[in-house]
Amino acid sequence: MPNRREDRDKVQTVLNVNMVVEAGAGTGKTTLLITRLCLAVLALGVPVEKLVALTFTEKAAAEIKTRLITALHEVLSAARENKPSSVLTLLRERFNVPDDKLIPRAEAALARLDRACVGTIHGFCAEILKTFPLEAGLSPNAEIDSGRKAAQLFDARWNSFLDAELGVSAPRAEEWKKVLPEISLPELKEFARELCSGKIERYDYFAHAPMLAGVCLEKAARAEDWSTAFLDGKKPRNAEKALTYAAASLRRTAAFLRGETVMPAPEDSSPAFPSALPKGWDEDAFEEARSLVQFAAKTAPEKQQIFLSAFNLVRSVTQEIRAGYEREGILSFDDLIVKTRNLLQNDLYVRRLLKEKFDALFIDEFQDTDPVQGELLLFLAEEKSSSAARWQDVILAPGKLFVVGDPKQSIYRFRGADITAYELFTDLILKQGGEKCFLQQNFRSAPDIVGTANAVCARAMVQETAFQPSYVSIFPAKPLPGPAAKWLFVRAPETGALADDFRHNQAERIADWIENNVGRLTLSDGRKLAYKDITLLSRASTTSGPYADALRRRGIPFNVETDKDFYRKQEVNDFLNFLRAAADPADRTALAGALRSPLGGFTDEEIYQIARRGELSLFAKPQDKKLADFYELIRSFARRAGRTSLKDLLEDVMQETFLPEACAAAYEGERTLASLQRLVRLAEGYAGEAPASLGQFLAEVQDILVSEPERLGASSADDALDAVSIMTVHKSKGLGFPVVILADLSKKDSASASQPAGHIFSWQYNMHGLRAGKVCDANLAFLEEEQKKHGRCEEVRVLYVALTRAKEHMLLVADGRKGAEKAAGAFFAAGLFPDGASETLSNGEVDLPVTYAAYTEPETFIYRHAEEKLPAVPAREMTAWKASYEARKTRYEAMLKDPALSPSALVQSSESLTEEQRAGAEVGTVCHRAMELLLSRTAQTPEDAARRAAAACAFPAREKDALAVLEPFCQSALYKEILSAQTLACEMPFTLAGGESGVMDAVLRRADGTVWVVDFKTDRAPAGGADKLLDKYRPQLEVYKRAAEKIFAGERVICSAVFLRLVAARDL
Repeated sequence: MPNRREDRDKVQTVLNVNMVVEAGAGTGKTTLLITRLCLAVLALGVPVEKLVALTFTEKAAAEIKTRLITALHEVLSAARENKPSSVLTLLRERFNVPDDKLIPRAEAALARLDRACVGTIHGFCAEILKTFPLEAGLSPNAEIDSGRKAAQLFDARWNSFLDAELGVSAPRAEEWKKVLPEISLPELKEFARELCSGKIERYDYFAHAPMLAGVCLEKAARAEDWSTAFLDGKKPRNAEKALTYAAASLRRTAAFLRGETVMPAPEDSSPAFPSALPKGWDEDAFEEARSLVQFAAKTAPEKQQIFLSAFNLVRSVTQEIRAGYEREGILSFDDLIVKTRNLLQNDLYVRRLLKEKFDALFIDEFQDTDPVQGELLLFLAEEKSSSAARWQDVILAPGKLFVVGDPKQSIYRFRGADITAYELFTDLILKQGGEKCFLQQNFRSAPDIVGTANAVCARAMVQETAFQPSYVSIFPAKPLPGPAAKWLFVRAPETGALADDFRHNQAERIADWIENNVGRLTLSDGRKLAYKDITLLSRASTTSGPYADALRRRGIPFNVETDKDFYRKQEVNDFLNFLRAAADPADRTALAGALRSPLGGFTDEEIYQIARRGELSLFAKPQDKKLADFYELIRSFARRAGRTSLKDLLEDVMQETFLPEACAAAYEGERTLASLQRLVRLAEGYAGEAPASLGQFLAEVQDILVSEPERLGASSADDALDAVSIMTVHKSKGLGFPVVILADLSKKDSASASQPAGHIFSWQYNMHGLRAGKVCDANLAFLEEEQKKHGRCEEVRVLYVALTRAKEHMLLVADGRKGAEKAAGAFFAAGLFPDGASETLSNGEVDLPVTYAAYTEPETFIYRHAEEKLPAVPAREMTAWKASYEARKTRYEAMLKDPALSPSALVQSSESLTEEQRAGAEVGTVCHRAMELLLSRTAQTPEDAARRAAAACAFPAREKDALAVLEPFCQSALYKEILSAQTLACEMPFTLAGGESGVMDAVLRRADGTVWVVDFKTDRAPAGGADKLLDKYRPQLEVYKRAAEKIFAGERVICSAVFLRLVAARDL
């Protein structure tokens, strides 16, 4: 059992030293921070305007300010009315503060609390820059830009640059000819944009060349070692040859970086490094060797020369653009931090003024501080008489700095958080007499949940300087009876499956669990479990789709935080199509989309006929009143578009049309309305920056929807809304939920599958690495190696955060896909990953029950929809419906007796089928389904089609028989001819006015425009062959042809029977 260390009392009573508090998950660090703020004001007498309390979100800052106000009021009330108060007890017993001092201090603090610097680090920096704009080198009109103004200035200057560089008299034509085959113009533009960002103050390609040359030589030696390590006297294979080539390339790169003569590249290119483990190699050696080969390819001298050429081409224009940003006063959020740090570091007078202004600094979530933020905070915490030129030399004022955080929860590396910086900053505090205190008592979670987190993470989180902190256990404060953590595990099918198919299975079983427990499971406060008590967490928002789909199918209300699929929502497309049609009357695609929206209410067939009549245009004058009225509605907003503000225009659409109501009724009710409102809010923000037209706004939205969909992600869940929350682990940090479902724990680490970075900055090395298209500098190649290791370490910390969110119940969900044990290695190492048999997993520290679920083909359930309760039907209507049903049934039975109208005499025969006939009918059903999958391109091979069709039709035993029919047919010229045609529909039902009805297997359109109706048959060859069979099915095909001619009026229609077993077709 790990040692318990709870320094809560020390944190609350030792106020004269700088302090680093490492607070585990759920240990009440925010409560402790509020207590320390109260003590600073009431015990030490620090005026609130001399306090700085910083955190990293507006929401968290607002919570701190609100709780501080509440705490001060409670102390004041307790002192006046002699009520119990923990803070008041501390003040009286430990600090001997008399009431005649305490009460005035509390009253003064409440009266002046609006002057306290309680907020985010960006807001704090903005205030400093506003106070000292000239000292910071800012122009008088400087303001924070969300990106729009910077983008406009950049685009204008970039276009002028290209006109000059790529015109008839191009001054550097030869350089461009070298670069453009490797790096496209759009990629160069993004490269230049990165160089203009506030993240990069200065960039020097050769600043770290000597160090990187040494790295290349070390890697060359390693590559040579591995090139012979597994040969055993045998002839070199591709792996060894690739390593030998890599070693030579790395030596050439080292020479290039040192400015020495570079030997010519070998004439033969490097053989491809194998994707699979070569015989005799172990996995760790294979991974290192592959990394060496990749590093050598990225840093090859030829690639580096291309990068340098690209940099030299755009350097001048990026310098001009950066100067333009400064001249126009355009500040990014990165600029706020960097310019404030530079101001404090370089202007000693300003630093002295600010050190005198603030007496106490309280930093929350210190593990999420990026290095530059940490530097400026250390400068502010400096002793008044000191003036260090570097943060490393800062002498801290005793008792001025209080930081609280948890390095085990440092998961925002993508935002600049750096565990290395955290360690260096805290080491500086401790070396100068600061204290490190620990909070380990968890007030949030049940013992089983805490035990699971400890058991899994204690083994996985192994201390490694600059990469991973040591694991400090947490301990439960509240006992809760019964198992609180359990597994739900989906077994793997024998044939294997795709990752998304496994996710669909997980999602279906999760939906089962929610349905079975909501309203039944009792929580600790006596309430029954509600939807809003449940939060489903995943490591990546990109994989949340299957889980949302499953809840939607079951009619379970849910809310998706940061929904990156937002732009796919139908209501969003409906709204945008309406606006696009108003902005551009010639946009027929948008008009068609608006017509088929719930507001338009036109069916696909009606829109098809509108287009055929030449009326799919706002300039048309349709005779149909409904269509004419809808066109006039769009035109009325088109006329307003240039005369009213963008904000007012969108609000008018929401208020004067029934678009919100129609979409809400057609789709997902309140969530649909929320989606539309988010678009309106985006327009408000866009129009607030500068005047904008509807067309400009739509272009901006399109760019956001494609490149930054998270900007339109769902807002925080409304507590009043009873809905399951779906969010990423990152979004859940700092929060707790009664029930947490951790989904997709079999997923491969997201760090290994992330997109290549365009820019990486290492504070440790003071190094910028850059990428232009697929070409990167040697810095980036080196830093990517470092980032891979940081990424693997951070994945463990992400898991810790996930495992500590649940209060009362935690459901762990995984599956048996290939590589699952490696992906869930932390659980596997702890002996807590399901093995497919054990119903309870135990490692001596915690017991986890396991529920196993069989894998099911997703096609058998993903198309189901939640069934709504039907309203009560009056007896009179029920009588009428019954009479109508009996009449239809009589007509149908009469039709079955007529062979000319029977779709299949065998299947529809009133006589009982023999076993052989039944088997034949089942094979035919599977073959029909398989052909539908092939024609819709859902399946690519007959094997896949037969497997999926057999599962979908619930005839798994007929898979082999169906495949025996399909394989020869799919190799035929007839099949290729069918595939070459455009598929208009599969399994298309119809009913004719005369009562005939049926389902056409496939409706195709040939290259010459002919509509081709195909009916698949699986009959065996009779005497007379296919011609004889055609006579048998002629009445049926004649009905199909009449129906097709009605549907495709005026077009040429042919109807064919395709006999799969005979590999033959006969036209009617």
